[in-house]
Amino acid sequence: MKAIGFVDCIALCLGLGALFYFYANQASGKQSGYALFIPAMTAEQTAAIQLQIDQQLSRKPAGRQVSATQVVYDNGAVVMTFPVPGDANPTDPVCDYGYFCVWDGWDYTGRKLSLASTPVSRPVNLADYNMSHQVSSWQHNNKAHAVKVFGVDGPGAKGNMVMSNIKEIVLGRGCCPFSIPEQASTKGTWTELNAQSRLVEHNDRIVSVAFSPLFILVAQ
Repeated sequence: MKAIGFVDCIALCLGLGALFYFYANQASGKQSGYALFIPAMTAEQTAAIQLQIDQQLSRKPAGRQVSATQVVYDNGAVVMTFPVPGDANPTDPVCDYGYFCVWDGWDYTGRKLSLASTPVSRPVNLADYNMSHQVSSWQHNNKAHAVKVFGVDGPGAKGNMVMSNIKEIVLGRGCCPFSIPEQASTKGTWTELNAQSRLVEHNDRIVSVAFSPLFILVAQ
């Protein structure tokens, strides 16, 4: 009986591994590519943004400036977009396909950080982009039932969940990336959220972002 149990366990692990590999490839939601944000700016505004870009590249080297307002890392896996200085000036309110995006202002305004949304994306520490404790709105632009996203109140996706794109998840539980909260409903279908324009109750608490396949949530 013990031998059979061991064999069954190995088979289950292999089966889950194969399922994970298949799902990761099928549900990766390949990025359409990030859009360049090139608004009209004065020389003074351009200089002010360049100063912020220089500070960001000093904070986290290995990035590449691709426009007067943007820095990218890891071939576009992370895109940081800076708004034009001034209350009445434009920001970039659009989250490109295949990304999870956060802004430091309500209603998708201010600085924007775009993170590639795939089932195998590694956790991202927002402090690397000066966005820790500053997320005020977010969007997730990916195909349905592909990726679950968690905002966590500690670095490295360790801590408590303070945001998720799955409505039924009870926030405040331990995280990530493969845990499921004790009080999450297992009845019916999961409800995916695509955006929140104003984070209030859990505002300014997201420190890191984690991704994982949605099927793991359903399977557990």
